[in-house]
Amino acid sequence: MTTDGGKYGIRVSGSLPYYAPVEILDASLKINDNVALQPLYSYFMTKEWGKPSSDVLPEEETPVPTHLDITWLSLAEKKVYSASFPLPQDKLDLLFKQQDEKRSRPLYEHIVVGMAPYGGVAVWVYGYKSSMLIDWQQATEITVNLADYLPVDSEASIDVYCDYYLNEDEAAMEYLNTNGLPSRHLFEKYMHQFCYRYLPMFQQWDEENEQWKQLETDDEAPHPELDYIQEGLYDGTHDKLHNDRLMNYHEAGKPKKLAMQWHVGKKEFTAYVWMEDEGICAVFDRFYGNHRDTKVDFIIRIDPFKKKFQLALYHYGLEEPVTISEDAYQMIVFKDQFEHYRTKNYDQPRGAWIW
Repeated sequence: MTTDGGKYGIRVSGSLPYYAPVEILDASLKINDNVALQPLYSYFMTKEWGKPSSDVLPEEETPVPTHLDITWLSLAEKKVYSASFPLPQDKLDLLFKQQDEKRSRPLYEHIVVGMAPYGGVAVWVYGYKSSMLIDWQQATEITVNLADYLPVDSEASIDVYCDYYLNEDEAAMEYLNTNGLPSRHLFEKYMHQFCYRYLPMFQQWDEENEQWKQLETDDEAPHPELDYIQEGLYDGTHDKLHNDRLMNYHEAGKPKKLAMQWHVGKKEFTAYVWMEDEGICAVFDRFYGNHRDTKVDFIIRIDPFKKKFQLALYHYGLEEPVTISEDAYQMIVFKDQFEHYRTKNYDQPRGAWIW
């Protein structure tokens, strides 16, 4: 079923990992076989995965697109990829109808197309407070004559062309010379989706018995109250809506960074957590196995009085939650804007929590 959708001021942009620049040879978002939206910029060098590289306002409102055609040159790989696939028009229409009530503007304003190493193609809807992964497809590697797409000599070599432009990108070259491209296996793991919810739990750590107990409070030490939790994920999405959606079961990628705020009486606490990519990938894959649709609680245990924090995963049927080792994440906590706690492995630069 296709809806009779409305028209929206949709911005169109591209995204890619900063260390893997590309040149777009041909791209269009179409409605009923007609090019409908402004083309993607041909060359991307900056921005994080999932974030738009442009903020250009459209000249006029348009229906949501139905189809994506894209062909690009991956400079780091010296390969050309091409993909063509339909977009979920009904879902896009519903998302672009949503409003950010506090700002009196649409919640989502961008369609972002991501080009990953090894030919992965991501499509997101993006807004200041939230973004959502709409599709993840695999492009096909193809052989082309660059002169058919670019103003170059008909004998131009793809290898020479890529080397020339890649060498002008200092950040990409520094990363690639040090690390190389991440493995295809690891990057695909970034985009895997799981069913889970965040479950912050204010409890008391019993040091003698090394177990968590119900938190006992009184008038002098009132019970903590959660203010909000927000996230950024390895699949390129983020959620800063502060509307408790993250504490309901939902489809999402692996967490990359989390922020939480709570208060105890008049005292305000803020915690920031950064996940190590290979570490958290290993935890999720081992815990879920092949059952990614299993409903899982991502538990965040907090004893705000003893400076004890713990992350764990749990699903129905287990006797106890499975603790996530501190090797898989870093955490820093502030109390009334002064540092209150940090994990032993914390090495984030000063101010990294401003995101």
